[in-house]
Amino acid sequence: MKNPILVPELRELLRKKRLAVLKEFIDEHHEREIAEYLALLRPDEILKILNLAGIYKRAEIFSYLDMDVQVELVSGESKKNVAELLMQMSPDDRADLFQHLEKGVADKLLLLLPLNERLDVIRLTSYLEKTAGAIMTTDYATLLETDRVEQAIKKLRRDAPSKETIYYSYVTDEGGRLIGFVSLRNLILSRPRQRVESVMKRDIIFAHVDDDREKAAGLIAEYDLIALPVVDHNERLVGIITYDDAIDIIRDEQTEDMERLMAISGGVESKPYLDIPAFTHFKKRVVWVVILAVLGLVSGFIIEGFRDSLEQLIILTFYLPLLTSTGGNTGSQSATVVLRAIALNELFPEDIGKVVVKEFIVSAMLCVCLGILAYARVLLLSKAADIPPQFTLSAIATVISIALSVQVVWSTVFGAIIPIVAIKLKLDPAVISSPTLATLVDMGGITIYFTIARLILGI
Repeated sequence: MKNPILVPELRELLRKKRLAVLKEFIDEHHEREIAEYLALLRPDEILKILNLAGIYKRAEIFSYLDMDVQVELVSGESKKNVAELLMQMSPDDRADLFQHLEKGVADKLLLLLPLNERLDVIRLTSYLEKTAGAIMTTDYATLLETDRVEQAIKKLRRDAPSKETIYYSYVTDEGGRLIGFVSLRNLILSRPRQRVESVMKRDIIFAHVDDDREKAAGLIAEYDLIALPVVDHNERLVGIITYDDAIDIIRDEQTEDMERLMAISGGVESKPYLDIPAFTHFKKRVVWVVILAVLGLVSGFIIEGFRDSLEQLIILTFYLPLLTSTGGNTGSQSATVVLRAIALNELFPEDIGKVVVKEFIVSAMLCVCLGILAYARVLLLSKAADIPPQFTLSAIATVISIALSVQVVWSTVFGAIIPIVAIKLKLDPAVISSPTLATLVDMGGITIYFTIARLILGI
């Protein structure tokens, strides 16, 4: 966690050139913690402290810095230091940085890299955003099935410093096609003269480069993988996605779905809430707020159309909030349950009939409870209401109870089918946000309420 009190201390140590104390600070803290402290300093101060760390730790600290800070640092640092830093960064972090650089700066920095690393950046940045290829790393360990176990262990020992993970080694043929994998544990426990083909597993879980990144992250979560191999259309191994990247993807996708459910547009912000400008929050919220406000005006027009009914029975107005809020709540609940099932691949568009039947049964049980509650509420707490002599309190309670029951059934079933219909129309079901659903349910509920009042009471 950031500690602003430490910032003046760091600056004072820099001013007094107490480099040994600063180096001790770097050695004793995790890279992420150091990055959070450094983010509060000026770019020139960050560079001075970064240069006190070893090149490997420096690259790790740098990767944890906010992207705008990274861009500013590499744009102003000396070529030699930038080249060393870029070389030690993991390929996926390095490619992500290049995607955020201006083209002129990116072209200049590419020239600082050796040919292999340069081609690696170009290849990784060429994949479409939100695909498995766009978030994979090329730091992985490979073996041939003809390698002996003792040779494989020696190779891993030699390659370990430059690989992101060696807990899994991927077995390829001479053409680079993925044919299996072997864990470090199995290699250590196997006999030295055994061939890799005798200890490897062939039933491998993998993703293609153009698969959706959320699908790839889901495979890691579903099969409890440390890393997921990524192959091209010729089944050649081209990269891996590690579990830490999968966690970031799942968190971002869940945040995005949550914001869409609450009618917040725009991409997921990587910065903390308090670090995001108020105007950015405004831009993400204003569009849907305006749309919902316009829909709210429609509800007003519907109520105005039943003005005569309200003038005869003002008591109906008292129970209108109960009707609309209950409908919004039950509709949002069913929509959320169905959206979760869709996200977990438990539901598909062809299941719409089963969903309607199930939610109808649930809503029927709910409306019995809520209908009885509403009927009792009117009889017990509305005795003092001003009611015209041609109407009875029992009749009014019946209207409110029936209307609430119909509203519950309508909103529950409507909330459940909307996400499925969105999928059939090839739309993102999360776009059918909770506030939008609640607004549409309100409009339907108001119409149901006054229509039933007219039919039963004749107003």
